[in-house]
Amino acid sequence: MRMPRLFSLLSLFLAGVMLGGVGVGLAATIRGSAVFTDVPEGAFFDEAVGEMYSAGVIKGYTNGNFGPNDFVTRGQVAVMMQRLRDDIFGSGVVQSSSSSSSSSSSSSSSSSSVEYNEFGAFRFTSDSFSIPETVSSFTVSVEREGGTNGAVSVKYSVKSGTAASGDDFVAVDQSTLSFVDGQESRTFTISLKDDELGEGSETVLIELSAPTGGATLGSPSAATLTILDNEAPSSGGSSSSSSSTSQISGAGKLGFSALAYEVREGSAAATITVLRTDGSSGEVGVTYATSDKTAYAGSEYTTSNGTLTFANGETVRTFSVPIIDDTAVDGKKTFTLTLSAPSGGAALSTFTAPLNIADDEIGSFGSGSFMFSKTEFDATEGEGVATLTVNRVGGTLHTVNVSYATVNGSAAPGLDYTTTSGTLTFEPGEQSKTITVPILRDSVSDAGEYFTVTLSNPTNGARLDNQNSAQVNVFE
Repeated sequence: MRMPRLFSLLSLFLAGVMLGGVGVGLAATIRGSAVFTDVPEGAFFDEAVGEMYSAGVIKGYTNGNFGPNDFVTRGQVAVMMQRLRDDIFGSGVVQSSSSSSSSSSSSSSSSSSVEYNEFGAFRFTSDSFSIPETVSSFTVSVEREGGTNGAVSVKYSVKSGTAASGDDFVAVDQSTLSFVDGQESRTFTISLKDDELGEGSETVLIELSAPTGGATLGSPSAATLTILDNEAPSSGGSSSSSSSTSQISGAGKLGFSALAYEVREGSAAATITVLRTDGSSGEVGVTYATSDKTAYAGSEYTTSNGTLTFANGETVRTFSVPIIDDTAVDGKKTFTLTLSAPSGGAALSTFTAPLNIADDEIGSFGSGSFMFSKTEFDATEGEGVATLTVNRVGGTLHTVNVSYATVNGSAAPGLDYTTTSGTLTFEPGEQSKTITVPILRDSVSDAGEYFTVTLSNPTNGARLDNQNSAQVNVFE
């Protein structure tokens, strides 16, 4: 890479860090002011400090301070540059190659160059997804990375792998997602159908194609959605399909009580709640397990696995994961919780969730603050609901509540969406939950409308973060 090009990309990266923007593949999960006493809440570097801390790049000092005006070390710069390189080569980049041949020789040489694309590159967030068969729809996010100049579009298709179109899902052929200038992401929804056959897990293929406006395809531009079967395998006998359906719906769905959990490193154990919803008839069971991510069994936590059994009518069970306390200042660590193998006719709902271990050598830990995971969410008319994620950052002690409500924008309540309000309850250790707002289809061509959802009235010592409102963009 030419040095001027490297410095140009470095400038873009550093600008993102200074402005507190999301960059280099890091997720904005916590604010620096929620961890360090010397980081002013709402400062221009507040979010960037939180990202660097969460990623373990710059962890702060043992006295609980970050030192926002201190110099960075060579080691920290090396990590940031490595992540910058991974982000550039992973997305938002056009790979081009050229070859030349000599008339006096049959040998050829090839060279490749990397060119930043100001219009962006379209990609999925993963190349594989999975969802229980009992879920009626699945929302897929398409990210525009590397640049957001101009209005661009990309087509997407949803087609059969081993799943049958019409029986297991609704196929889509070359539908278009349009992005306005500056827009970084859009979503589309895949409609799923729950059949009554014990046919094992099946797959749906999702592909992006035909980008316009100078944008390109990033990686991954193709993904596989696995539909997890909720019926026992078919034996080929004459069992009644209607009785099978009745058993499944009456037995209920088993899933985690939250999208994510958090525990203080000094805690003896994390207590995880599994809920049984949409039915409680009969005895059912589900297997739980832990697996390493950035936290490792034996160092940060103790491997935990087993089976939870729900008696007839029972709707709540818990299990514990022992936490190991160390003396290192090593930032947040994460491992994964998984549910599998439901029995007794039950199905799975939320079957995977991260458990974050907060470092007790740095910062305070209390009831936390509430914030939306991002400032804008997208929804499409007629696709059911808009789903907004609310995070609890800076501590998960105590049971706390936060109220939410929709606020009118250019989208009309009753025509474009349904007025929605309510309360989210977070039990101790629960870190992330969702709000859903029904989206309606009207007969008017009114693309580009929006409404807002706001958070209010936190209880029991919790606070509102600055990011306590989010805009929902409704597209045709």
